[in-house]
Amino acid sequence: MKGKRLIVLAALVVVVAVAAVVIVTGKRPEWTTSSPAALAEFTQGLEALDKVYRAEARVHFAKAAELDPNFVAAKYFLLRSMEAPSSDPQAAKLLAELAGADLAKLTERERFLIRYALAAHAKDAAKAEQILKAYAAENPDDPYALDALATVATARQDWPQARGLLTRLIEVAPNRVSAYNQLGYLAMGQGQFAEAEKMFETYRYIAPDQANPHDSLGELDILTGRYADAKKELDEALRIKPDFCASSGHLVSLAMIQARPEDARRALAQAESAGGCSPFALRQMTCTIAFWTPLMAGDWEGVWRVSQDACGKKDEENTVLAVWAALRTGRAAEADALIAALRARLAALPPATPDRRYLESEVAHLEGATLLTRGEPAKAVERFRFADQAMSYRELGSGLFKLLNRYALAAALRAAGESGEAATVLAEARAVNADFIDRLGVRPPPAPR
Repeated sequence: MKGKRLIVLAALVVVVAVAAVVIVTGKRPEWTTSSPAALAEFTQGLEALDKVYRAEARVHFAKAAELDPNFVAAKYFLLRSMEAPSSDPQAAKLLAELAGADLAKLTERERFLIRYALAAHAKDAAKAEQILKAYAAENPDDPYALDALATVATARQDWPQARGLLTRLIEVAPNRVSAYNQLGYLAMGQGQFAEAEKMFETYRYIAPDQANPHDSLGELDILTGRYADAKKELDEALRIKPDFCASSGHLVSLAMIQARPEDARRALAQAESAGGCSPFALRQMTCTIAFWTPLMAGDWEGVWRVSQDACGKKDEENTVLAVWAALRTGRAAEADALIAALRARLAALPPATPDRRYLESEVAHLEGATLLTRGEPAKAVERFRFADQAMSYRELGSGLFKLLNRYALAAALRAAGESGEAATVLAEARAVNADFIDRLGVRPPPAPR
């Protein structure tokens, strides 16, 4: 009986404390929970998430939700901290709990975040956009609205709008230093590599003890062919935080671009022992090594075999590799079937879906590859040009893919008799990363994803 009275008393103290906040400030608490301990864990989770320490953030959000099972925002951010929700068995449970939550008890921001997340999960891009615009109209300086708007603008490659939103985000939420990281990737996307380096260096200056600024600089250095600098930055990121999974993945990519599979395997082993990577991320690294080992040896039959095993079957991202391997080994029917499946995925995406543009570029690139292989270079040029316009250098995978596409475009232009334009396109690609383009000249490979 005494224990029960203590629980009631503790609950009463929380209610009184919340009421005092409302009376003194005229505002409700920012996040809805009855547990100060849960709120403390949640706050640490937000700090970790801003550092892109996903594994650490996930632990804090899970603890917050355990301490207060009705803490809806903790469940939302737990979902957001997952690297690949679609492959995480816990995600479905969290989504169901968010869908069943009583939103009337939450703050306006919390209601927005939950509704927006559920619409996005349901792939209802139009509804998600409506929810975001309505909330942003009423709360134009809310950091979460600005961040979401910037993410959508970036996916659509509306660079000026995205930059304006992120600049405003820094003004209203100066502690969100990761916004400098986003500005750096925006500059990368447009091929403004000096500006990207400046933003990442500003981020590093503000947060020198965080791993992510070093990782971002390392990613930029790989894309632009400065491999020694990339290794230095990525090693520093892992010195700061040995379980920073992104840097392990970038070290794997760096090693395979340089045809150093042993270095890649060491980076993978370090990631496995550090324990910061999800099973999904570890599988991606494993598959990068599996695909690129035969690829860099010019063994296209070996690449095709890998595309037919677990790596190829589980990861749709490897469709580009599989199609190139099929074309290189005379499997035209298999290549056509893979492209048809990709077209079906594209057709299923609503027009407003932010990721649609990237998938359009992937389909166009593979159509161009097929046309070039079949001796129709003029038609291939049209598809490669379309893909080039839809692509960006925003991240390592997409950036290397754009370089591959530009190499293929140059090859198609030469075959179509446009040698002058072909030389210009190739020179522009070499100006970004001459080593990668020269390696393509030896054995034209698709870029790692």
